[in-house]
Amino acid sequence: MTTETTAEAQLSDLRAALAGLPRRRSQALPALHAVDHVYSYLETAALEEVARWIHMPRAELFAVATSYTEFRWTPLTPDAVRVCRGLSCRIAAGDADVAGEDHECMFLCAAAETSPLTVAGNNRIEASFDPSVFDAARALVPGGESRVSVRRTSDPPQWRGWQAAAQLGSADALALVERAGLLGRGGAYFPVHIKWGGAIQAAPLNGQPLLVANGEEGEPGTFKDRWLMESDPQRILEGIRIACYVLGATEAFWYINGMADRSAAAAQDAIATAHAQGLLDGLSVEIRRGAGGYVCGEESVILESIEGRRAVPRLKPPYPTERGLWGRPTAINSVETLANLPDIFEFGADWFREVGGESTPGTKLIQLSGAFRNRGVIELPLGTSVSTIVELAEPTEPLAGVTMGGPSGGFLAPEHFDTPIAPGAMDGHGALLGAGGIIGIPQSFGIERALLVWARYNANESCGKCTPCREGSGRMAEALANGNWADVDALIPLITAGSLCGLGQMAANPIISARHQFGGSVA
Repeated sequence: MTTETTAEAQLSDLRAALAGLPRRRSQALPALHAVDHVYSYLETAALEEVARWIHMPRAELFAVATSYTEFRWTPLTPDAVRVCRGLSCRIAAGDADVAGEDHECMFLCAAAETSPLTVAGNNRIEASFDPSVFDAARALVPGGESRVSVRRTSDPPQWRGWQAAAQLGSADALALVERAGLLGRGGAYFPVHIKWGGAIQAAPLNGQPLLVANGEEGEPGTFKDRWLMESDPQRILEGIRIACYVLGATEAFWYINGMADRSAAAAQDAIATAHAQGLLDGLSVEIRRGAGGYVCGEESVILESIEGRRAVPRLKPPYPTERGLWGRPTAINSVETLANLPDIFEFGADWFREVGGESTPGTKLIQLSGAFRNRGVIELPLGTSVSTIVELAEPTEPLAGVTMGGPSGGFLAPEHFDTPIAPGAMDGHGALLGAGGIIGIPQSFGIERALLVWARYNANESCGKCTPCREGSGRMAEALANGNWADVDALIPLITAGSLCGLGQMAANPIISARHQFGGSVA
């Protein structure tokens, strides 16, 4: 086939894909994914075709496209190799130097064993991953406390939690969630009933609420949402159905990381099955795919992304529950949060509170990677000590410590492993549970090296919207690499106080935490 013929075939395929999309700005990201699927990169002439189709100025479309890190602007050669440089993969590689195109993180951290993950040519990043890695750690759940990790999938779907919720009025259903004390499981642990209540209260003024199920999961060391979406998408979809009922919403968006192809396929199949069974009557659930970037997990960035705008955070207030998607009240919940709802409604609030703490009831999905023999997803009650988790994970060599909460989180030294997992700053100095990713850092790798990985990641992943984060995070990483702690100390308050969103505001958190945990061993 000649080059000219290939170009004509690609353009024809693109036009066919675009024909299935409504001609409006909110389809910008789906249309960009269509270009990427047809060409394997963002071809300039193809983007002009997209701009015409969705009635969007070319300059604005290019601005949107460049705000995502996953899209390529040149084709990959067949012999190209992409190499994961995430912290777990760096630990697996040790001092080995694997040549290839750097990728900040492939989010398959549990699969990193003795070398970094690599992907050849145009293969999708998930092609090299064995999903059995996720299943291996399920046997670690002690004492029969497994809840969210118990698959509810049945054929046909039963949805007993939804059946119980539908017997209640929406106000009574909201009250049940309040009695259960369900906190969000995405990292902030905000009370779910307060978030939903805010959206409901804003509805008379700003319109019917919307729901966004957040499955972006773009934080290194986290992969539990992918595990949930791939293993039991019906559980999440049932949670979406319940949440929309309580909110009075008839539209929901399921936002899934652009690299998580299996998750998206499983979600799509679940939606089709539920529609066939009449379980989604009156409710529209639309899947949207992200396209890379740490900031894409921030809730207001997801709203901008769905609306077809650049992947940068919004000013707050107003908060999404007041004015979210297209100015309407919008509740944004992580898929793990939503996965708790079916059992709460089937078994009741008191059952949910049987494990965990009084103010932090229930369990948490913990993700183990790094220098652990048992890497994968484990479900444990909130309040479980880190020492128990480390023991179950079985370190492969002596640990210098663990890092928790990703690049916005902190560290724990071995002498502080008795700290229980809990929302917020677990030790008062930056150690955060976050989304539940725990990476074992061996002594052979060292804390300062891990600290530099996080600092460079935050610098490289800054969306660039605000100056303190855009300029300060890069300078802080450089100062850290050069051992210039005076500059580090000067930059920390500027970045922390001046950044627009939580990712910039928390960029210095690993440094603050490491100093508290390790004292003089970290300058």
